[in-house]
Amino acid sequence: MAERASSAARSSFRARACDNCRARKIKCDKEIPCSSCGALGIPCSGVGVASPTVQEAPRQRIPHEYEQKVDGIQEQLTALQQTLQQLIQSSTPTTVLPSARPVHSAHTAPPFEGPSSFHHETLVARDAAFSAVATSRSREPDDHVSAALSSLRRRLDHYHAPDAPTTGVESPTLYHDGQELLPVELVVALVRKVKARPPFFLVSQSWASPLQVESLCQSIYFPLLPIPSGSLAFLHGLLYYIIRGYLHEEHRDLAQFDLLAHMKFCERHFSAALNSYEMVMAPTVEKVQALFIAIVKSQEEFDIQRCWTYLSIAFNMCQTLGLHRSHAIMKDPFPIAESKRHAFWSLYTIDKNLSLNIGLASHFQDHDIDADLFTPSNDPQQRPWDLMSLVTVEFAGIQGRVYDQLYSTAASKAAQTTRMKAIDALSTELIAVRDKLLSIDVSPALYSDSLHGMAACADFITYSVLTVIYRAQTGPGDGMGISLECYKAGSMALHSHLKCFTYFRGRQTHKQMEYVNSILLYPSFAPFAIVFTHAITTSNTADLALLQETLGSLELIKDLSPGAKHLHAICEAFVRTAQVLVDTQQTLTGLEQRQDGSLFMPPIVDGPANVTLPDVSWPENTFDSAMNQEDVSMFLNDFLGTNRPVMDILNASYLNYVPE
Repeated sequence: MAERASSAARSSFRARACDNCRARKIKCDKEIPCSSCGALGIPCSGVGVASPTVQEAPRQRIPHEYEQKVDGIQEQLTALQQTLQQLIQSSTPTTVLPSARPVHSAHTAPPFEGPSSFHHETLVARDAAFSAVATSRSREPDDHVSAALSSLRRRLDHYHAPDAPTTGVESPTLYHDGQELLPVELVVALVRKVKARPPFFLVSQSWASPLQVESLCQSIYFPLLPIPSGSLAFLHGLLYYIIRGYLHEEHRDLAQFDLLAHMKFCERHFSAALNSYEMVMAPTVEKVQALFIAIVKSQEEFDIQRCWTYLSIAFNMCQTLGLHRSHAIMKDPFPIAESKRHAFWSLYTIDKNLSLNIGLASHFQDHDIDADLFTPSNDPQQRPWDLMSLVTVEFAGIQGRVYDQLYSTAASKAAQTTRMKAIDALSTELIAVRDKLLSIDVSPALYSDSLHGMAACADFITYSVLTVIYRAQTGPGDGMGISLECYKAGSMALHSHLKCFTYFRGRQTHKQMEYVNSILLYPSFAPFAIVFTHAITTSNTADLALLQETLGSLELIKDLSPGAKHLHAICEAFVRTAQVLVDTQQTLTGLEQRQDGSLFMPPIVDGPANVTLPDVSWPENTFDSAMNQEDVSMFLNDFLGTNRPVMDILNASYLNYVPE
């Protein structure tokens, strides 16, 4: 009878408590190994079949050799599953989930929290407790300690587990049945084209590799795993720029497809996804990448407020995902970690630049960032682009410090000596980074002609930011004005623009658009405003000629983008104003030139504006719908009297021009 019971126990597949837990008479979770033995760091044995109860009917005996074969098959299946998952994670540069469950609109990973959070402190306390027991000299830990540690682990694991799904289950069926996709034949052709010759957008942004595009398309059109939330929006935004790039280049092997219609299809669906409630919930890396594309597109359309809003959402997602901290992604497979780094630093670069231009504190604060930079590619055609992107990150960091140290509320209260030290340090750093960028050998790069053009425009961007730096040499406490260094930097910026504009002037329309979107609209409008102010204060004919020549260059490209049209309209009103004042030798009231060549305006006291245009007879065509005489006066007082950023003033309500 005992032999029969023992045989039945060996043939039963009901799990039983391990030997250690049964010996200590504590609850066992019956895992292999169980949590109690795992917490104590001791071997776990005996987890397996339980003895049959009285109610159980006798079962047919299974020979011991068959049990071993079954166990071997189970072990092989487990090993195959683990190997398959590792292969999928290492070959897919987008975020993948370790299980085959549907992806919900909840977090796919626990949200990142810093060391000051309760979450972090509980993890530290748990690890300390486990470590203390594991390193204990006692071979037989107290049963109560073991049980307490097991309970602690279960409670903490439950506390840190992702939230339960609520709404918006995303599945391959939803994508195919609920949303229309581009034809498979087109997507396959595009992927092949991207792998053969990536379009300009992918190469220039240095963050979306051909393999990532292929993997993203496979995950949506041929899903083997659940599709991460935001992937479809990311795909539509990416394909919009890919198709647009190939449409400009007129590739014959894609002539069978209506690329223009498909590009508009992607644009509509991308816009719809961005405006959905689901897009702003449950952060994923794919959503961050989609928002980056939306930010680039908003910049092209000169929709600064929408661009800033998308930046805010993307920043919050980066914080939640922990993309700003190195240890949050250090365990990710290299392709996934690099994809996250590319997205994070691309957003950082845009944020710092836009922050300085519109005069708002940046979202990405350097004191809270220790994320590693991405690794430049070893491909000689891509590496120069990556190196230039990394230098641009350095440049953006300087732009951030310009705002923090010279234009923030705290900076406005700093002593003048402190501000002057910051100005000297920042200007020196800026020139050093410019020289570092110019030292990059761009000749082996794909689309090297565009890289040569961007390198040629480095002086324009550098002198534009230098103008903003030197603009802070005069502070509200000492009266406002324009220093000689600021004026010289502004003049050099406009001359540099005219020089590099000749590089793009005779090129194709889409190449001219590269200059407008990546170069002309990148820095602040400050150089033109500085030279304009100097011209109407000193009646300087050389300044007027420089302004007119700059306006002539903008005339040629004003129809390429809303931003270029807006910039041309404002500059045209300024040039007409300067033309009248210089021709009549009339100057501003309230602004005077010192012996060193600088301009000075006494501090504004409560009362009317200090700077006013002279009372002259203005020709009928001097002002148009963009600005009038009062607008120019108000601009000058805002610009000189309050030190407001020029981009902020240009978007003010009194500038009536609205881009079409």
